[in-house]
Amino acid sequence: MVTIGIVDDGVGIFPTVYKLKQVVPCTIVALLCQEKLHSMQKGQLCQLGQKYLQVLQNRGCDCVVLSSVDLSMGAYKYLTGQSEYPIFGCEAPVNHATTYTISNVLVCGGPKVKFLRQPNTLPCPMADFPSLAEAGNIKNIVDYVRDVTAPFDGQFDCIALAHSSMNLYKNCFARVFPNVQIFDSLDGVARRIRKRYKKHAKEDGEIFVIDANGNSIEEEYSRFLQ
Repeated sequence: MVTIGIVDDGVGIFPTVYKLKQVVPCTIVALLCQEKLHSMQKGQLCQLGQKYLQVLQNRGCDCVVLSSVDLSMGAYKYLTGQSEYPIFGCEAPVNHATTYTISNVLVCGGPKVKFLRQPNTLPCPMADFPSLAEAGNIKNIVDYVRDVTAPFDGQFDCIALAHSSMNLYKNCFARVFPNVQIFDSLDGVARRIRKRYKKHAKEDGEIFVIDANGNSIEEEYSRFLQ
């Protein structure tokens, strides 16, 4: 049986869990860390990434997926350079979105997205989104998306979701923008996982949710595991 470890700092880990479950039968160990990775510098991300990898290796994971876009962008190259252990990063969705359109891309993400300098992009920081995602009130999330994106109305024709918690509520963005193409960070990593492990995956397994010390926290997040 294939065992896949996933690392994130919020409920954005759960769409990654279910996306990978769709493409390959596996057991998943989801490490939901308490550190807020969007506030970390590169050195801190690399140090924490090594810690998370060790925890998941100790749990018998065959590979690790960095579900957090911040961790993928800040630590992936360092971690893969330090180890031959299979590590997969989630791609920044803006790269896909900008090849889709000749117009502007609205890039929704954490506070760091305001520093984005790619051509034809409109950075839209959504600092409150992770806490709203944890609470899970759909109406509040839809209202927040509508309010924060209002200044950009009519200026773009696709959206890139640059924070993993947004993947869980992609349908909320679709409710506000029903005719706009929306890109997330999961399709690329799902393709790579399927290509590498599909022929070796013979049976499905369980989902475990742990913290950075390896302790079970499944009960706390049971509503996302239904």
